[in-house]
Amino acid sequence: VRVSDTGSGIETANLQRIFEPFFTTKSGENGSEQNGGYGLGLAFCRRVIEANNGSISVESIPQSGTSFEINLPRCEAEE
Repeated sequence: VRVSDTGSGIETANLQRIFEPFFTTKSGENGSEQNGGYGLGLAFCRRVIEANNGSISVESIPQSGTSFEINLPRCEAEE
């Protein structure tokens, strides 16, 4: 699965850290969601994907957009 946008992209310096728990570039008082965010969304996604033997990767160009690619193994349906 590939998900892309045409937004502002992710700065190169931040790209290496986006899957780290609690890493956020949003400013907010006390890290509250209303004021910025907790920095757990992508870390959580990565752990769920990897727990299912998958992988997630990201490509981003500042001022041009970002693409995430999620690969999960194929499984056969149980009868």
